[in-house]
Amino acid sequence: MRAFLLGLLLLLLSPLLRAEAPTVITFDQGQITVLRDKSKQMTLEQVRAAHAEGQFKPLAANLSLGFIPDAVWLRLSITQGQAAARWLEVMPPYLDDIRLFHIGTDGQIDERRAGDRLPQSAKEEDYRGTLFKLDLQAGEHELYLRLQTTSTMAAIVKLWQPDRFERHLRLGYFAYGLYFSLILTVMLFNAVNWVVSRRRIFLVYVGYLFLNSLQWLGINGFVAEFIFPAQPLLANLTLGMSLSLAAAMAFGFFIMVLDLKQHHPLLYRISLAGMALCIVTALATPLGHYGTFAPWMLGFGVLTLFAVPWPARRLWRTGDLWARLLAVAYLVYGVLIAINILGVLAVLPYGETINVAGMASNIAHILLLHFAIMLHYRRLEADHAAALEKSALAERQAALDKTYREDQDKLLAMITHEIRTPIAVIDAATQTLEALDDIPSADREERYERIHRSVNRLSVLLDLAVAQTRSDVADWQLTQGMIEPLALTDEVIKLLGNPLAQRIQVTAEEPLPTLIGDDRMLRFALLNLLDNATKYSPSDTPVIVRIKADNQGATWWIEDDGPGIQPGMEEKVFGKYVRAGESTGKAGLGLGLYLARHIVERHGGTLKVEAGRAQGACFVCYLPALNQEAQS
Repeated sequence: MRAFLLGLLLLLLSPLLRAEAPTVITFDQGQITVLRDKSKQMTLEQVRAAHAEGQFKPLAANLSLGFIPDAVWLRLSITQGQAAARWLEVMPPYLDDIRLFHIGTDGQIDERRAGDRLPQSAKEEDYRGTLFKLDLQAGEHELYLRLQTTSTMAAIVKLWQPDRFERHLRLGYFAYGLYFSLILTVMLFNAVNWVVSRRRIFLVYVGYLFLNSLQWLGINGFVAEFIFPAQPLLANLTLGMSLSLAAAMAFGFFIMVLDLKQHHPLLYRISLAGMALCIVTALATPLGHYGTFAPWMLGFGVLTLFAVPWPARRLWRTGDLWARLLAVAYLVYGVLIAINILGVLAVLPYGETINVAGMASNIAHILLLHFAIMLHYRRLEADHAAALEKSALAERQAALDKTYREDQDKLLAMITHEIRTPIAVIDAATQTLEALDDIPSADREERYERIHRSVNRLSVLLDLAVAQTRSDVADWQLTQGMIEPLALTDEVIKLLGNPLAQRIQVTAEEPLPTLIGDDRMLRFALLNLLDNATKYSPSDTPVIVRIKADNQGATWWIEDDGPGIQPGMEEKVFGKYVRAGESTGKAGLGLGLYLARHIVERHGGTLKVEAGRAQGACFVCYLPALNQEAQS
């Protein structure tokens, strides 16, 4: 595609580079004089009298007065050595009313009329611009041109030899044909991209190129020549509306492609205002007020172009190829279109280069901006494909993790089921031995107690293992009972056994309230907290447990001297399968704190991490004295 577009561009330029410059009689500085007719009522006699009085001023270059309501008279004289045919060309094509007064060598006045308000059939030559065919006799000829328009008051006057004009005409139409064919090709290519990808940017770009092409077809007279040859007013309307709507589309297109809303909010709001002004101009055109609003629209547009370096600089600094192409395209477009607008507004001298600059701004789109957009969205599609692949890998990994956990749960359930039987046997055997031993010694009583404590601890650990595999605390049935906070703490510490129990230091503020809840579940939650504190802190450091009455309930502060909870993880550690000490290599499923919080919350309490500690971790567990939820 790129090679095809470059080939078309070279084909567009090659005939112009090879061709010799066609012979045309131009008028030197001062040969054309000008008079502004503010009343728009002056007759030829009055104009000739004004010339005799020296009221005409010499033109330093082509006529360029901008948007003015006046009529303008141009005067030029031609000295012909011998009789010959000459064709007088007046451009641009969008001048509304052109009248030629030719005063020949015999003093006779030949009046002719042209302009884009006349149908194509009324023109002396079927041509996109204005052409007057003159038969000049030897001697002095005086020509007066009266111009009036609602567009910009500008004129380029040339006197051609007929055969040279024909050659110029063929080359010009060939170049214009290639130019618009190139734009049509890009439009079709982007239309296909929109159909395939459904990305709105491609559709907007197609709309922008279409309106822009229609605008340049109108400016260069092709709409009047080929589309509406018998309806000049419709051709005029098409030109005014397409120019306004193309400008509105340009604002919208660059808002999208430069992402002004996110990166340049002020330029975004200015561009929205410019778009609104363009739409107002388009609506005013059918009402005959195009000449009133167009200067404001063009002036506003050229002011916004002075902001081009800011988005271009941001794009360039990204270092991405597509962004740098976009930056260069935007800069080239801004410079070329600014030259065109300033020429139309008569800030710069009007000439053929003004028109060429405006049309060349589209080449910047086609050769640079178009490819920048393509590269950008190809990269987005590649990133999207990579993201989909990553998501698919994550889903497969999640499925494998789920399968692994299910297998682990099944194995753990089988193991716990098998272990319960020998535990029950050990407990029963111990009770039998105690019953047969009428007067046990102190040593045997200690051993019996250690066996009972170990059996209870194994039972609790089995409950913990089963709960962690199911993680369905909400389904547990609560068994209500009276609970003493200090006694519950001592019981859990005993379940830990030595040497862990010896590291725990408990302080309590008396009196502590009596709690109502499920002793088994609360013992399980507190065991998790103490087990974590001893697991993640150094073996030679104590674990501090402080209990006090608080807010009609009891609060535990469990402090250790371990690595602590990283900032930002204070809530995340209570998530399912989250392990705060992942880097320590300690075993675990990451469900202990998750289950502990759910147990506490089912009893109407709270469990949280104390934030902002410089060393170690502190878990704060609060349980109310009277719990309504626990009874539901």
